[in-house]
Amino acid sequence: MTLRDQIDGSHRGGRPGATDLERRKPKPLYVQLRPRRNGLDHDAVASNQRGRLFGAMIEEVAERGYDGATLARLVALAGVSKRAFHEQFGTKQAYFLATYDAIVARTVKRIGDAHRSGEDWQARLRCAFEAFAHEVANEPKAARLVLVEVLGAGPDAVARMRRTRLIFERMLSAGFNAAPDGAPPPPIVKGIVCGVERVTCRRLLAGSVEELPALAGELAAWAVSCGSPVGVGRRGGSSVPPWDCRPPHMRAVGRAPCQARVRVRESDRTRILRSAVRIAAATGYARLTPAQIACAAGVSERTFDELFDSAEHCFLDAIDRLGLEALVCAAGASRSTEDRLAGVHRGVAALMLHIAASPAPARVAFVEIFALGPAGLERRERMLDQFTDQLARALPRSQSQSRLAAEASVGAIWGIVHDYVTRGATDRLTGLAGYASRIALAPVIGRDVAAEAAHASKEKPRSPTREKHETSARLVNIDHVST
Repeated sequence: MTLRDQIDGSHRGGRPGATDLERRKPKPLYVQLRPRRNGLDHDAVASNQRGRLFGAMIEEVAERGYDGATLARLVALAGVSKRAFHEQFGTKQAYFLATYDAIVARTVKRIGDAHRSGEDWQARLRCAFEAFAHEVANEPKAARLVLVEVLGAGPDAVARMRRTRLIFERMLSAGFNAAPDGAPPPPIVKGIVCGVERVTCRRLLAGSVEELPALAGELAAWAVSCGSPVGVGRRGGSSVPPWDCRPPHMRAVGRAPCQARVRVRESDRTRILRSAVRIAAATGYARLTPAQIACAAGVSERTFDELFDSAEHCFLDAIDRLGLEALVCAAGASRSTEDRLAGVHRGVAALMLHIAASPAPARVAFVEIFALGPAGLERRERMLDQFTDQLARALPRSQSQSRLAAEASVGAIWGIVHDYVTRGATDRLTGLAGYASRIALAPVIGRDVAAEAAHASKEKPRSPTREKHETSARLVNIDHVST
């Protein structure tokens, strides 16, 4: 019997002639305790109620999302009174975060137990990955709450997610500490955690988490290939600074290749999309209105209505455009050298510089996108799939990687960027290009060759003037691409 059956009252227990309100009220998921009959004290009863409330939150959020979960439905599913709820939590968000913490604590314990069962450091990491995969496959609703729904539950929830990532980063670093050369740099560790998260989220959204246990070994191998500490910042065993993420011809002037623009007259549609991004970055998506966007773009509301059905439609198209601009930037830089491995580094470096130079659009693409709920998540996955395809095309065919590794690498890079954007440190992304490039290349060609590819990217590229005009032309042509 599904949760929908319980909610609609369409199962056998539904009373004929019950009112619509009664039919909509969900029946409890759990058997209520009778303290006097069972001889339980107050603490035992409170603990049982807390567990039932956790289960109700997991079920209700899986069915209706965080915003759709109401207190009345949650207490009805848990089989507790509102008074009991207020004694336990007080607010819906405190309740959600307590549920989140309970799921994370259980998962961390199981992964830790599995990690200790391995014979050597690589076996222990593999056991940890397998435990994580089985946990998600066995409890997909709980995993969805922790990895997906948390993104739309407000700033406090996103901060809690950042803290949880730090827990897993420490666990991963501890696992690598047992390797001969020790743990990799923190940005690489963060990237690995985010890459695994992206692979998992993609399957949660697609309803295919049952395949994760079979992929755990490959995912662990990807993590190990990224995580060896030799490579980034080292060459021939001696330390060197991280690679300059700018293409050679841009280092003197300090501008990203994608910031070069030719002066053209923007279409009404482009001005509207840019205005939507500026407003959302300044005041948040929730306050976005068609009239506000039209006014900022200098067009009539009638023009807006002819191009877009709603503010949400406009905002989604604006997200698509931001992704396309970044993709064009990375692809153009990647093709600026005949050495395809060095081209991958250039593409990743140009992407990081492009985002660092555009903090307001970055906030929209990495933060405000989640205010759209499922529609925003769908757009985000579409964007990441486009970058995954681009990475696969950029690599030589003889050195192509599996789709899973490409998904994880793109998720790792995106996760690093997301972390810095949400912390207001977008300007620091340029210094992370070497690490991002290593994540893209090391799983394919090994850490040391990845470093060589990055250094090879310092070779003289095509004519700067030609590249500038070609990049500008590509950006102008975005207006003619349907998003």
